[in-house]
Amino acid sequence: MRILLDVMGGDLPPQELVRGGIAAAQRHDIDLVFAGDPSVIEPVISKEGKRGFEILPSRSVIRMDDPPVKSVRDKPDSSLVLGLRELKAGEVDAFVSPGNTGAIVVASLFVLGRIAGIPRPGILAVLPTLAGKEILVIDVGANSDCTPKHLVHFALMGSAYARDVLGIERPTIGLLNIGTERGKGNRLIGKAFSLLEEGPFPFAGNVEAHSLLTDRPVDVVVSDGFVGNVFLKAVEGGVSAVTGLLRRSIRGRLIAMLGALLMSGSFARVKGTLSYRRRGGAPLLGVNGVVVIAHGRSDAEAIGSAVEVAHREVRSDLLTRLRHGIEGWDTDGG
Repeated sequence: MRILLDVMGGDLPPQELVRGGIAAAQRHDIDLVFAGDPSVIEPVISKEGKRGFEILPSRSVIRMDDPPVKSVRDKPDSSLVLGLRELKAGEVDAFVSPGNTGAIVVASLFVLGRIAGIPRPGILAVLPTLAGKEILVIDVGANSDCTPKHLVHFALMGSAYARDVLGIERPTIGLLNIGTERGKGNRLIGKAFSLLEEGPFPFAGNVEAHSLLTDRPVDVVVSDGFVGNVFLKAVEGGVSAVTGLLRRSIRGRLIAMLGALLMSGSFARVKGTLSYRRRGGAPLLGVNGVVVIAHGRSDAEAIGSAVEVAHREVRSDLLTRLRHGIEGWDTDGG
């Protein structure tokens, strides 16, 4: 298996990402190709004393604040675009990047194209829950404006990922809404609810954001990208806020500090469970290639986890299963 890692577009230095890629490649016997500036990548590989890694040289970088469409058009020699072209040509099996999310989505559509029958790609997030099993949320940022039919296809892709990658035999689907009662929400949600009821998967109805990580009411949660992204960022902010409040309440209190010391192992396990570093990357489903979007702040551990997500997706042959899964579906209308 050959996976390409774009190391130039993240918030942290490329050297950090190269180290994470090397570690993941060794754990899973992956042939890794680094896309980026050779003068930055080669010294890290040499310092680690590793051989057998390839480099795809690039001349430019798409930055986090670059406008997606313009940057993809104006920087065809960027590590992001060149990496996706390698995937399109079949030179690698998957593409991983912590870069500009909008640019990754746009470039994936331009270079790879959509899976036939899928009107919009969706970004899928895998989140931990108190129930001990992960929950999937799609879409969390690829599409701000959606039609009811788009949400149905998100459900189809999320269900396929849950079944074929995570091994959930018959995934249940929920529609993210402001209430669980039928008839809640706006017109988009109302129409999507009716279509999902008629779909080929177990539909559990509406679900609310506050219960997803506690009760885990379903396996896959469907949302438009705007609401899904707000939810995901609220979760990340909530975790940081709770951690900060705990630190503040403990600091300066002897008994609290002693208690925290005794519970340090438990705190570390909770932090590890909720950390984006352990969650890996978010697959971009619906494009003609395995594309994984890592967190922009990814360090070596997080980028290694993202490479592992790509490894699992390729190993499960999810792309082929998605192509077959939408055969026979009515993809007209909206």
